[in-house]
Amino acid sequence: MKTTKHLLFAAIAAVSASTYADDHKADVFVNAGKVFISDANLDDSTIVGASAGYVLDQNWTLEAAISSFDTEVANSNIDVDSMQYRLDALYHLDTSSEWRPFVAFGVGDQELDFTGGGSHRDTLINLGLGLKRDLGDKWQFRTDLRNFNSIDNEYNELALTLGLGYRFGAADAAPVAAPAPEPVKEIDSDGDGVFDSKDQCANTPKTHKVDAVGCSLKLTETVEIELNITFDSAKSVIKPAFESEVAKLAEFMNQYADTVVTVEGHTDSQGADAYNQTLSQSRADAVKAMLITKYGVAAERVKAMGYGEAQPIADNATAEGREQNRRVVGEVSSTVTKTETRN
Repeated sequence: MKTTKHLLFAAIAAVSASTYADDHKADVFVNAGKVFISDANLDDSTIVGASAGYVLDQNWTLEAAISSFDTEVANSNIDVDSMQYRLDALYHLDTSSEWRPFVAFGVGDQELDFTGGGSHRDTLINLGLGLKRDLGDKWQFRTDLRNFNSIDNEYNELALTLGLGYRFGAADAAPVAAPAPEPVKEIDSDGDGVFDSKDQCANTPKTHKVDAVGCSLKLTETVEIELNITFDSAKSVIKPAFESEVAKLAEFMNQYADTVVTVEGHTDSQGADAYNQTLSQSRADAVKAMLITKYGVAAERVKAMGYGEAQPIADNATAEGREQNRRVVGEVSSTVTKTETRN
């Protein structure tokens, strides 16, 4: 009997230690109920106990248990204290439903101590049925109906118990994912092709091309115009055929108000240098005057410079060359930024 008791204590210690192992699952229970004793001349009594179970797999659990009850010898005042140690195996019939039925069987050692002295030990075998149900947060409810049979003294005990248990080493329940939010319907208030959630330029005209954040695309470019008119020999009067060239220059300057122009007068090589210098200045002044008086260009935006015969662009030895050199030229440019439009 001592050997059996020692083995049961070792089993309880081993199971208890396993509850802290990361790679094992285990449970512990405390229970109470009623024990009905027959053929032993003992009264029925209340039984309390505890157990620690080691989970072998989803069906099998190895369990070490301890229980006790206080009773009396029938028709006497002799008290009896009982202490029971046992090792059981539980087989769970259904592991998928909320209520998990199981069958149990095992062997153990029971010691009965009598008031006034005397005791005896019994080797008990047991067989029974039970139910378990998870309560959440690793807690379990359990009920057992177990029949114990004494091999040594040939009597039976029938125990009905209810218990509360806690599971160790079990994975926490996965958190319930929050429902995905309803997708927000994107809108494009100004119709530029960029949703309002990304649009940084509200109310963009629909005719404008836009960038990724809904702002009008800008195009920077350089615009320019050249003036080149020629004069008759020894003359500084602008011929009617060239007035349209002056008008184009004036229109350009009025469109781009930040522009200024320097009109440059030139002559051919005929005549004295001093005369040609004065003539070239007169030709430049004539173009300046037309820009200001006829086309309304502000005077401070126009400069006139005469260079005489010093900068020919053609051969003064020929009539054609000399005609090209009798000229007034000018060039104006401006950097402008334009909004790109849709086709």
